[in-house]
Amino acid sequence: MTEPMTLEGFVSAARAAAGGPDPLEASIALMMNALTNPSRIASDGADFVENEVLLFEDETVSIWHERFLPDEILPAHDHQMPAILGVYDGQERNRLFRQVDGTIASCGELVLAAGEFHVFGPEDIHTVQAMNDAPSHGLHIYLGALTRVERSLFDVEAGARMPMTEADFVRLTRKL
Repeated sequence: MTEPMTLEGFVSAARAAAGGPDPLEASIALMMNALTNPSRIASDGADFVENEVLLFEDETVSIWHERFLPDEILPAHDHQMPAILGVYDGQERNRLFRQVDGTIASCGELVLAAGEFHVFGPEDIHTVQAMNDAPSHGLHIYLGALTRVERSLFDVEAGARMPMTEADFVRLTRKL
């Protein structure tokens, strides 16, 4: 059986994976290993006050702890780099979109429960919402400096694409 991984151990391993010869495969293997027994990560992440916490970032990797709430839907956005998004507690719904003729179109839904993860490509677009009237908690590995790249937000109702800014992210977050 795999030894439960601490949050500190996860960050250290993600940094090493990102610096290796095949960062995507190594990061996927790490996420799979971490989520086989997420109890230790859950106890480490329980003290975070903020919903989004940057655990580490350099030019090769950004590692985030995320908490999504059931009473809000985060706006549609892209990452502009490969992203391995894992859930260790709760359940989240991702509505998926693709760009078509200068606008975006819905192309499905992805539900992730505790112990599951998904790999998003740089151009993939999604929204996020916790399910079942409870927050979801996850770890995200982005293969690049997420805070330093130009990303996009999408106004789903208007079909409009815009640069990712904090003000527009807050404006487009839907409260339920």
